[in-house]
Amino acid sequence: MGYCNRTLVERIIAQSMTSATISSTNHPQKGLLRDFGNQLNTNVISLDTLNEHISIADQFINSVLSEMYKVPLKEFSDFDVDLGLDIDEYSSHIVLSRPCANVFNPGDILFITNGNQSDRCIVSSYVNENTLTVDQLPSGNYSSSDTRILRIKFPEPISITSARLTVSSIYDRYYLSQSQLQGNEFSKKMRELARVDLNNIIHGRVILHGQQRIGMRFANPNLKDRYNLPSGDSDSTRDIPEI
Repeated sequence: MGYCNRTLVERIIAQSMTSATISSTNHPQKGLLRDFGNQLNTNVISLDTLNEHISIADQFINSVLSEMYKVPLKEFSDFDVDLGLDIDEYSSHIVLSRPCANVFNPGDILFITNGNQSDRCIVSSYVNENTLTVDQLPSGNYSSSDTRILRIKFPEPISITSARLTVSSIYDRYYLSQSQLQGNEFSKKMRELARVDLNNIIHGRVILHGQQRIGMRFANPNLKDRYNLPSGDSDSTRDIPEI
């Protein structure tokens, strides 16, 4: 699994790749110029291609951070809550035991376990403070009396950075190749935001908690320490070049 997933990529790319051409007479609505899936359709990007672009983005992130952290980076759990309503074949949502659904974001990975079995699913949206919708409900039955839900994620801002690099790569491949050869403002902006996030990590302004840092002085991943910079925070010699 990569640092980002299909849900996160879709949410970033959706607003830039829509068109009002797909509409009905009485109810006009925007339709996606591109979608992800395994259907044989000219507007569908295969999941294999999507995973390829995610892998390329992740490899770039690993190459940048390998100076400071052991890569690939590890997932960790940063939030957990009890299940509020049994999950069975009739369930359509995941109900939490307390009102905290707004803590979760679309694209977050849920690890559902009762000690004997476990499932992973991706958050699609939240209905109210106690209810979440997911991409695919767990295959097993879970009782609210012994089931916990954990959010599994990579440290911020790795997932969103990977998604932005993936989107810019997909956008260049499927949009620019058909319309124009020069750069596009959207893909440039995505790469610029990703570059800012990575530079903040390189300069030590952002620390990736729960990860193994390179060097004995960083044996404890939770120590708030930073790498020695050449000449302070304003120095740009460690910045990665424009991408």
